[in-house]
Amino acid sequence: MRIPKDHWLVTKPVAHRGLWGGNAPENSALAYKLAAEKGYPVEIDVYLTKDGAIVSFHDSALKRMTGAEGKIWDKTLAELKTLRLKGSEYTIPTLEEVFAVCEGKSPLLIEIKDQPEGKLLTKKLAAALADYKGEYAVQSFNPLYIAKLKKIAPEIIRGVLATEDVSSIKNAIKRRIVKNMSLNFLAKPDFISYDYHGYPLPEKKVHKKACLAWTVTSYEIWDKIKPYVDNIIFEGFSLD
Repeated sequence: MRIPKDHWLVTKPVAHRGLWGGNAPENSALAYKLAAEKGYPVEIDVYLTKDGAIVSFHDSALKRMTGAEGKIWDKTLAELKTLRLKGSEYTIPTLEEVFAVCEGKSPLLIEIKDQPEGKLLTKKLAAALADYKGEYAVQSFNPLYIAKLKKIAPEIIRGVLATEDVSSIKNAIKRRIVKNMSLNFLAKPDFISYDYHGYPLPEKKVHKKACLAWTVTSYEIWDKIKPYVDNIIFEGFSLD
């Protein structure tokens, strides 16, 4: 296993979309800053804009977080920068802006979101990370992105995201792949990041891999799954 026992990915709980709440919207520069100040690794989601910029945002649609219509990949960076997260002063941050907040302070767990130009994003992300001096790992629900990452940047610690709840996925083949991690033989992940409801997982699926659980929202949930996981991605409760 390429992840040692003292690696941050298995020793420090990861703040899901930063430490958000109150006046700090999820996936905002403030949420990332608050997580970094407390020493938590930060989980972020990335998309590629219409004009090729990498931005940190969770939803494919803009509506919930900004009130705007449309998909994030159909907008240029300039268009996105006119929007505000949940009516706050904060805009959708670029990857460079996230780097500026977290480099040297907090590791990044970067999720490549499924999107039309996902393979191009994977390539651009690997190039951006080559010059980044902070700690990081990369994960995705799309194992083909992780397989591509393995090919172009095999040194990057990589993981596969999965879940038992695949009801939102229309394609039956994709449902099986996401639930069962059927393409791990291509992606060869260093870690598994599975919906906590799915633990414990079959030994053959987790052999020689670190196991993370998402998204843990209480100590009670954490205590229940501790025997089966190395770490958690958390939100909504304090670990202090």
